[in-house]
Amino acid sequence: MAAFQENTQGLAVYRSASVNSPLQVVLVHGAVDRAAGMIRVARKIDNCEVVRYDRRGYGRSASLGAPFTFEEHIEDLELVIGDRPSVLFGHSYGGSIALAVASRGNSFVHAAVSYEAPRTWETWWPPPPGTDIDPADAAEHFVKRMIGQERWQTLPASSRLNLRRQGVLMVHELNTQTTQRYRVEEAEVPLILGVGDFSGEHAQRAATMFGEEAKMGRVVRLLGAKHDAPMSHPEQIADLIGAAVRQISKLL
Repeated sequence: MAAFQENTQGLAVYRSASVNSPLQVVLVHGAVDRAAGMIRVARKIDNCEVVRYDRRGYGRSASLGAPFTFEEHIEDLELVIGDRPSVLFGHSYGGSIALAVASRGNSFVHAAVSYEAPRTWETWWPPPPGTDIDPADAAEHFVKRMIGQERWQTLPASSRLNLRRQGVLMVHELNTQTTQRYRVEEAEVPLILGVGDFSGEHAQRAATMFGEEAKMGRVVRLLGAKHDAPMSHPEQIADLIGAAVRQISKLL
């Protein structure tokens, strides 16, 4: 999939080749990741322009520095959306950002899809790592849970070190959501809440609650998937996005 990179106020933004559609799909990556982590999903979408970006602090947007607030992520995504009709997809923490923007009435957002967005503010959700835990160790543990110990060991030492360095940012981002920052019941657009059927109890409960709260929400469970579905099951993720696109295309 041909794509080009642009710099939008310090954010590295990647756009697929233009297609004959007014609609764009914007992909928002999670913690300890970057836009490249969404490329398998992007390659499965050919009926809309697909936009990926490195969130501030990650990848080629690292020069912006680490974010201080959740609101900065909201502002960044709205900057990337611009004035184009959009369907949003967010993975994990990126799902929180996508749902937040959809809940705040941005007129260019026509639907949003999240995959395993956390509910860190809930008492039943596991708390962020404490100050007694090295953030680098927390990042390593997080990545190992997604890709497995064996795959972790096959990564180059430089890649493992880079992932560990993202631990401080990961822990900070988790802490920005210990207070609820958005409410999906305020969204006036369709929401699709994805969760892997191999994912744990917390992810299942969160997706169910989001689905119950949303005015136009539905929960979709991905067969054989866990938290890393954008990498392991990109076709199913693209199908979720495609369902949202089809749902709203007749309204454009």
